[in-house]
Amino acid sequence: MKLRRTRSLVGYWHEGDFVLEDYLAAKSSDVDEDNAVVVDRQTLALLEEFEDWIDLESVAERLPGIDPVSVRDAAEALVEAGLLRTPEAAEREDLLAAEWANWSQEARFFHFGTKDAVYIGDDLEHRREAAAVALAAGPPPAIFKSYPDAPRVRLPRAFLPLREDFTEVLLARRTHRIFREEAVSLRQLSTVLHFAFAPMYFVDAVEYGTLQMRTSPGGGARHEIECYVGVLDVEGVAPGLYHYNGEQHSLELIDASFDQSTVDRLSFGQEMAINAGFVCFLTALVKRAAYKYRHPRTLRMIMLDAGHLGQTFDLVSTAAGLGPFQTAAFRDSEVEAALGLDGITETALYLLGAGRPAGPTDGHPIDMRVAAQPT
Repeated sequence: MKLRRTRSLVGYWHEGDFVLEDYLAAKSSDVDEDNAVVVDRQTLALLEEFEDWIDLESVAERLPGIDPVSVRDAAEALVEAGLLRTPEAAEREDLLAAEWANWSQEARFFHFGTKDAVYIGDDLEHRREAAAVALAAGPPPAIFKSYPDAPRVRLPRAFLPLREDFTEVLLARRTHRIFREEAVSLRQLSTVLHFAFAPMYFVDAVEYGTLQMRTSPGGGARHEIECYVGVLDVEGVAPGLYHYNGEQHSLELIDASFDQSTVDRLSFGQEMAINAGFVCFLTALVKRAAYKYRHPRTLRMIMLDAGHLGQTFDLVSTAAGLGPFQTAAFRDSEVEAALGLDGITETALYLLGAGRPAGPTDGHPIDMRVAAQPT
């Protein structure tokens, strides 16, 4: 029988032990399971012999000082533990290697490592148990972040009336890359920030305290996403980098030197970001979500929440007469440094922005031809 070392293994130290985890292993969505296996140096050395398909007799010949029977017993135990594969069991990992060839192990580990999470559903007893675990760790994180000592720009609450027909707004939404040299109005900026990122209502979440409700869905109403605004060309607001305080509907100044050259560097020179009226860096305050949701799948939820906010931002910007854009291309660590974040407790996720559109705003493709010819 020929065997090969499992290709979907990730190794790491945990509480003094070195463990291997097969992220491709089947998991239950009914009961939390730990498929990490503690291994020692001898086990690692034996696994090295199975870099490619090889039969047990050949492995035993390479290890003359070890009893062939013990080699066979150890190999069978490693197959049982999921660290070695038979040809039949390797078909799924070979498919993964072929289909995901352009993506690294990090992407594979993230996706498959967060699959099949256990969901407690509407079971009241389980919900109370989960709340008790959370509360035992301390009080819930604050639902608002603020910079109380920062200079503040109080935004007007004279919001633009978003009365465009909803269908027309949906059809008009396009990613704009070229903007006119015309400032975004203060009311436009205020309207977009309010309807995209500010709370609309508050709810009593019992054990978890008061939570905010935005126009975008957020897992468990945790709303862990924060918005930082890079003002470039907005009437009545000095250029600079600000934190949007949704509780007070204000901008808190972080860096007055923030300008187009900064955006140029942070966004890899993307013209749409450099020439926009303003840009928004979305970040996640991890503890706000992890306080309640302790499974790694929560990281997926956070990414989805950022996407929800991005779409709402686009639609509100469109309804307010602006041309929005969104991009995942930015220098993560440099953005976090510019925002004064450690990248761990709070981390950058998304770059949005808007300006006065220079191209068509009727929803037709801006810089590509309409596909009219059959292919």
